[in-house]
Amino acid sequence: MLKIRLPNALLALALLSSTLTAQAAAVDSKTIDALGGNSLAAHHVVLQVTDENPQRQIVALNVATNLMQAFGTDADVEVVALGPGVGLLFANNPNAAKIKALAQQGVRFSACENSLKKMTKKLGYEPALNPEAHKVPSGIVRIVKLVEAGYILVRP
Repeated sequence: MLKIRLPNALLALALLSSTLTAQAAAVDSKTIDALGGNSLAAHHVVLQVTDENPQRQIVALNVATNLMQAFGTDADVEVVALGPGVGLLFANNPNAAKIKALAQQGVRFSACENSLKKMTKKLGYEPALNPEAHKVPSGIVRIVKLVEAGYILVRP
């Protein structure tokens, strides 16, 4: 028996490729449409933001930018902010202009209501949301529904 040894990077790439292919084959167009997505797009990606660090948050926005530059209207991208990451979608976040520009390209932004309630309690007032953000009852449930519909989950 001949054994071929692949370098770790090649093996990882092969595994990732087969995973992405399996996910792409499992796209549920009706559910994507019901969730407000674009079932006609070839690439469905959900970006999870859970970090309050502005530098980490900008990474997620840069990933969204790269996806839109690479795939244009063939990309269906949603950014879901939950936990401490929900601050990304506050109206006073320094990345508001970048969020607006991405929204104009079709990127959707979802803010977890559970996280907003906790943040309101912590701050003593309800923070204003970026006008591009839409509230969802639970960020993690939103992510699970998107993944079940065929989205690829990325946690930059």
